Amino acid sequence: MNIGQDCRFVVRAPRGGWSVGGVGARGLAAGILVLTVAGFGGCQNTPSSHGGWSERTGDESIGRGAVAGIVGEPEMRVRLGSAVTATQIGTTSGDSVSVTVAGGRGVPAKLRGPVSVRLSEARWELTDGAGLSAYFERTGDLVLAPPDAGASPGAAPVSGGGAGGAGAKLPPPTPALTLNGARYPGTLRLTARTDVSQRAFDIIESVQMEEYLKGVVSAELPAQWPVGAFRAQAVAARSYAVHERARSRAAGKPFDVEATVADQAYKGASELPQAVQAVRETRGVILTWMGGPLRAYYSSTSGGRSASARDTWPIGPGYEYNLAGPLQATAREHADEASPLHRWTVVRSRAELTQRFRQWGRANGHALRNITALDSIKVSTVNEVGRPTRYLVLQPGGQSYTMTAEALRQACNTEVQGLPAVTRASRVSSGDLEATVAGDAVTIKGRGFGHGVGMCQYSAKAMADRGDPWQKILANFYPGAELKKAY
Repeated sequence: MNIGQDCRFVVRAPRGGWSVGGVGARGLAAGILVLTVAGFGGCQNTPSSHGGWSERTGDESIGRGAVAGIVGEPEMRVRLGSAVTATQIGTTSGDSVSVTVAGGRGVPAKLRGPVSVRLSEARWELTDGAGLSAYFERTGDLVLAPPDAGASPGAAPVSGGGAGGAGAKLPPPTPALTLNGARYPGTLRLTARTDVSQRAFDIIESVQMEEYLKGVVSAELPAQWPVGAFRAQAVAARSYAVHERARSRAAGKPFDVEATVADQAYKGASELPQAVQAVRETRGVILTWMGGPLRAYYSSTSGGRSASARDTWPIGPGYEYNLAGPLQATAREHADEASPLHRWTVVRSRAELTQRFRQWGRANGHALRNITALDSIKVSTVNEVGRPTRYLVLQPGGQSYTMTAEALRQACNTEVQGLPAVTRASRVSSGDLEATVAGDAVTIKGRGFGHGVGMCQYSAKAMADRGDPWQKILANFYPGAELKKAY
């Protein structure tokens, strides 16, 4: 299909829609510009040199756009550990680890892996696999890299022999670092944390975007899911990463994203076939809105009705991205009945919830810190599709506290010293719920798992199972957004 000389491909759901945690919300907005490139290659259905498009997968040519701060494939800085006091780093090859101080001069030290690292008030203290010690001044970050095998990260294995003949040897895998039993394709930077303790440090991986996405997609979706769901997930995850990368760097942060569901789940390098294929076939493609990358939120299970970003997270100065049209609740078909958390029920005690509410209120500067006892939880407002957006938490005597649906979910699950840990069986899985109080028991019946904004992963699976292309899946969850090839 020729989609026009301005290369605009708009993903819009048809009237009535198509059938169908998580990602957190942090920080300040950054100025990001995406420009339409008129007449890019005539916008024909031809494969790209990056392997991003093919007739075989039914992908359409998508307009290439310029994103501020990105020239070619960008690098991501992923925080793998926060305020740790010790770690052990090795290599997949069993070879030495290269160690330098950021900004320093001289030949990198080669230490036999695995290398144990600690930080004292005066220096970095390392012990290698042979028991030998090495010390570095703590004035700079410590950078650890795998031995150079002469191969580019993520290089595809060569098949065939000579000029395409059979029997050629595959190149050896590129050595990578290991941390806590997982393999990481980038380099690791250890940064001292003086705000927590003189002995604490962060572990930040610098990794190419597409390698990072393989790890995200494989961590976010079960391995047995269809590749179509992986493709949609790859584009949503890339869009979120591009947005967060620009925002974090504009704010001067030392890392771009967390390796947890505070941003996107990431467990290091992945060769899961569906993930590798999905990332390769959507290389560089992101969702955009009003000329900039869309912060493409997603969660496990919508429960049959979506939430709006504007009702879930801040919308004031620095958070305007939560007002984007594609991130608001709209009527759409859902198909997440196969999720084990499509519907759920938990029973908690009034006394326990009261303690958790108080702790959440103290931690978040909310008036709920003053609650003395729980009388009831009532829906205050709902959105356009009937999903609750705000609740009233009442205590005996009539005092009430207003909370967003997402805040209520978090408050119910707040850990409190002396109380049992919240488990999967006792967890309040979403903010779409009804609570009934009888005696000391609070029965909570809910729908879905996660915040409910943007893409529902279980619904994406159902759509892919029935043969819907990834463009249609994304259009269902982000109506009005445009697909652009950022690099």
